[in-house]
Amino acid sequence: MTSSSATSEIQIRNFRADEKEAVDAVVKLAWTELIGLMPEGDKLAARLGSLTEQADQSEVIVAELSGEIVGAVGYVGATQPKPSFFQPDWPMVRMLSVSPAHRGLGLGKRLLEECIARARRDEAAVIALHTTAVMKSAQRLYAALGFQQVQELPLLFGVPCALLTKNMRA
Repeated sequence: MTSSSATSEIQIRNFRADEKEAVDAVVKLAWTELIGLMPEGDKLAARLGSLTEQADQSEVIVAELSGEIVGAVGYVGATQPKPSFFQPDWPMVRMLSVSPAHRGLGLGKRLLEECIARARRDEAAVIALHTTAVMKSAQRLYAALGFQQVQELPLLFGVPCALLTKNMRA
């Protein structure tokens, strides 16, 4: 299968409750390599099921390829609970995850673009996320889609963390 034909088979859609196990597996695969780069990676490992566990407080979006869940992200709306360093009226992107075997197909970009589209739907002025220095490819994606660092945050799992925002009205 060529990457162009694989890309045409990708469906970005809302998560269904019966997909919890598949989504959790993708998140764990996606984040496992980062755990070893973080001094407190074991604390992150313990939270890798939180995307689906908190599905009632966000919109979980999945990337499906040929019937298989290969990526996921959470879109947390302005009125939903989020860490205190986010402005209450900002929607946020949560735990962007792509299966390592399916990277390079643009899945992360498509999932992030869907979060941006939902922020537009919600008429948000800003969409935000937080990231760490160990997420190099994710940071390149965030920059390419217009996110900018606005604040350094306290260490997260033992690594530097930053708050990034995208002005939705620019």
